[in-house]
Amino acid sequence: MVVGVVIAGLVGSLAVVVPAGATNRTQQQGVTKDEILVAAVVADLDSLRSKGLIQQPKLTVGNLVKNWQIYFDQVGPINGRKVKVVPVVWDPLDVTTYDKACTQITQDLKPFVALNSAGYRQSSIPCITVDGETPLMVGDPVFTDLLKASGNKLFAMDPPADIAGKTTADVVAKQKLVPKTAKIGILSANDVGIKAGGDALEAQLKENGYDVASKVEINSLAGDSALSNRESAAAVQTFKAAGVDTVFIGIQFTNSAGYFQESARSNAGFKNFIIDDAASMCSIFAASRIPGEVAGTPCVTAYDTRALPTKDGVKADSKFDAECRKVFDNGFQLTSQPGVPSGDVIAGGKTYVEDMRPDYCTMMSVLIPSMKKAGKNLTWDKVAKNMEAIESAPASYLSDGEGSFSKKKHYFANNVHLVTLNAANAQTPVDANGLFNGCPAPVNCWVPVVTDGKEWFPTSS
Repeated sequence: MVVGVVIAGLVGSLAVVVPAGATNRTQQQGVTKDEILVAAVVADLDSLRSKGLIQQPKLTVGNLVKNWQIYFDQVGPINGRKVKVVPVVWDPLDVTTYDKACTQITQDLKPFVALNSAGYRQSSIPCITVDGETPLMVGDPVFTDLLKASGNKLFAMDPPADIAGKTTADVVAKQKLVPKTAKIGILSANDVGIKAGGDALEAQLKENGYDVASKVEINSLAGDSALSNRESAAAVQTFKAAGVDTVFIGIQFTNSAGYFQESARSNAGFKNFIIDDAASMCSIFAASRIPGEVAGTPCVTAYDTRALPTKDGVKADSKFDAECRKVFDNGFQLTSQPGVPSGDVIAGGKTYVEDMRPDYCTMMSVLIPSMKKAGKNLTWDKVAKNMEAIESAPASYLSDGEGSFSKKKHYFANNVHLVTLNAANAQTPVDANGLFNGCPAPVNCWVPVVTDGKEWFPTSS
């Protein structure tokens, strides 16, 4: 592992649409005598700032890239080669930029591997890994058919969307979170990954004896949040007409705000669950950006949180978390605070310093040793084979602190738990424990739920 220690060592029913333009690459691309080229696939925060959409000075493309570079710099040259990380950006407001980023990666840069912690659209990944045959590691959920179609070119941290859907259905049934008398609605989308999650959830709920009375799929591929929110709001009446009392939401919060607002306005009275089948759903730092109407909604997720089930403290760092924090703090010359989202939070005249990024650290802790082990004659096949041999390794803020890969399992997380969104903001008073309504910082947080004395459960295969 890396971080403060010495490194020892679409096939199926869903069609994957591959944008034209990428061409096949040799596996030694991105490697010269002295250098290894790595692409950091990141949101164009600088463009968003120029449009007045973000204000925090720390939220820059440069800092997103630095999150990767500090781990490579910490270990130094890998078998005599320095690792150089360069940015490839997409604009979250322009859906055409995802495929433009693919073209830059596969045709212009031709890196040894591309890295993305969060946010790159699932439906655009095949352009990189399938048609472009360029290795990619991501922090977000993908979907099983995409992992299969990508061969050894794609590795993820979070369980695939369809595994998330199936696991959610199994946890709900085994823990009796929803009665078998419930009439269930599913709010999904036409994005291939989200659809995979919704379809798997529906099938497993029915297998477990539940009545799925209605499923609505909104149009999320257009990249028009106003349209998506109108469609998600309209789903409320559809569910009412079908007699639904429990709704599983698998669309991102930028698209589901309409649903939650209309549910509240019309007193729909639904019991809601979130399916962690896409980017920025139930991860620790996504919580701060979730609308207030979602407060109290549960989610089954592999992502951990810094809040405690008892809401009276902050979860202590594991040994691996502490190693990750040390590299992050040294790299950015700061003292990070657990649970604070990227870019810092200012409340009551006090600055709460952003937390370290556990997703970057976990990905680096499996990638860098696998690159070292591949030796001087570096190829992706060797690196992929080394990662597939990882039977157990530490995970930060994920999967109860442990994950694994195998030849047939290219996602790292092994475990999930139930969390509930807890509301907090800059106006939330500090309690006797120094918390904000149980949250470590004055922003929303996910709070773990213990059922039958147990917090974590294995993912469904």
